[in-house]
Amino acid sequence: MFDSRAAPLPAALLYAAGALLTPLTVLARVESSVQAESQLSPQAQAQYHVMAGEMAAGRQLPETAAEEFLKALNFTPDAALAARATAFALTARRDDLALKAAQKWLSIEDSSMDAREVIARLSLKAGNIAETRAQCEAIIKGHPGGEADGHRHVALVLAQDKENAAAALTLMKSLVAEKPQSASAQRALALLAFRFDDIPTTEKAAREALRLAPKERESTLLLVAALVKRGDIASADQAIAPLFEGKASNDLRLGYAKLLIDAGQRPAAKEQIRQVLKTDTANIDGHLAMGLLLLDERAPDQAEPHFTLLLENTDRKGDAAYYLGRIAEMRKQPGTALAWYEKVSAGTQVLDGFVRRARVLAALKRMPEARELLAALREQYPPLYSRLLATEGELLLQDSALIEALSLYDTALKQQPDDAELLYARALLHERMNRFELAEADLRKVIAANADDSRALNALGYMLTLHTNRVDDAAKLIARAYALEPDDPAILDSMGWVQFKQGKPREALLLLQKAHTLLPDAEVAAHLGEVLWTLGEKDKARSLLEAAAREDTGNRVLRDTVQRLLNTP
Repeated sequence: MFDSRAAPLPAALLYAAGALLTPLTVLARVESSVQAESQLSPQAQAQYHVMAGEMAAGRQLPETAAEEFLKALNFTPDAALAARATAFALTARRDDLALKAAQKWLSIEDSSMDAREVIARLSLKAGNIAETRAQCEAIIKGHPGGEADGHRHVALVLAQDKENAAAALTLMKSLVAEKPQSASAQRALALLAFRFDDIPTTEKAAREALRLAPKERESTLLLVAALVKRGDIASADQAIAPLFEGKASNDLRLGYAKLLIDAGQRPAAKEQIRQVLKTDTANIDGHLAMGLLLLDERAPDQAEPHFTLLLENTDRKGDAAYYLGRIAEMRKQPGTALAWYEKVSAGTQVLDGFVRRARVLAALKRMPEARELLAALREQYPPLYSRLLATEGELLLQDSALIEALSLYDTALKQQPDDAELLYARALLHERMNRFELAEADLRKVIAANADDSRALNALGYMLTLHTNRVDDAAKLIARAYALEPDDPAILDSMGWVQFKQGKPREALLLLQKAHTLLPDAEVAAHLGEVLWTLGEKDKARSLLEAAAREDTGNRVLRDTVQRLLNTP
């Protein structure tokens, strides 16, 4: 097989001092020699294009690398080289080039499932359903794992692009129609439909797969997932119960609990985790899951024992220290929180542990140390530069150092004028400084670069709701954010508040209740309390607002709402 790495060029193509030449000089001289010697061997010409491709790859020029590797393939058929050409073309987002490379790859290696996968995906994206179907049929027929694995592979290929969900589902249904008695085909349809949130199709196909192959595990799990999604927990429990009889039942229960949590079915999830801890009192994953649920429910006293137990586990010690730090913050014990965060040197929460540490240092009026820590993190994690700088600005804002925070953002944005994270952070600062036009300009710039930035859409809509009479404009922006992230509590709060401002308190109530369930935040409580008050539910409003005020004494929106509604004669 031809080596896709650049082999040494023939000596005749290099000058005596070639070893001293820069790569670009060598390449230029080689190209001159290639043009001059029409009788150059195919292998030498292939080697030249491979070298050009490798140099382009090293200079982060994936499109040029793909083009050069494709040229090399004109002189030598090499599947590995074709695969690299395909990968670089995909990185460059050149679908036409990637399709050409994948087709070349398949012509060299007709058994390649990977090449067929790329062709199927790109053909679907281009609307060439006939070619997509041909590749899917070939994957099913020629899959080394057999027809069942082929059906599953096809489902996963078609599931990769949600923009083409309708076409993908139609194609999969037509493949199933050819073999309606194939349990694996029905199961693949259920899997694809679930990926696209088509729950009725998921349930129907999963039930049919189970009729054809009773007790099949994956079909059962797909049916359970569909039942959970539509809120039929009793039926989901009944369907999954037989699978709990095996040795790995605790792992399955924890997986089921996660599915329930994702669907907002917390009580049912907690019951599954309790069953795990009942049979395995030292189950690490069970204690972590239960601790996280209780922490999210703002029940630190109940969560603490679960995390304390994890301190004895080497792999989870860092995570345990992080969450015990979070509990200390909830209890308004910053010194204790800092001590825990300083112990987070490993685990999945290392970076967040450092950021939390900086926040606690700032709360303890040790701002220079907090800023020094964040600066060190920016050096250590360059890809997170913007996020960490925004965090520093936020801490300065909380410390009322508004001018210093603004200077920090302005300096950074001179170097990175289109950075969405920094623009968003500066917009919030402008809003705090009552510079609403400047705040709007920054958020508009973020949205212009990415029309689907739900956070910026929501922030701008909420700002317009609070500070202008452009409520209808605000509602349109928030509605766009809501369409993108319908379960985001901040967006739900904005959506409810703008509807209240439009004179729709009953519609607002449902949204704000859901937002408060997901995020029992002081500002959300203030909005919900005001809507309840307006609707005549004054006792409920009073109880909610007083409880929120005890929990958070510093929130300006909550304080103003309490003063206006509860303390007015």
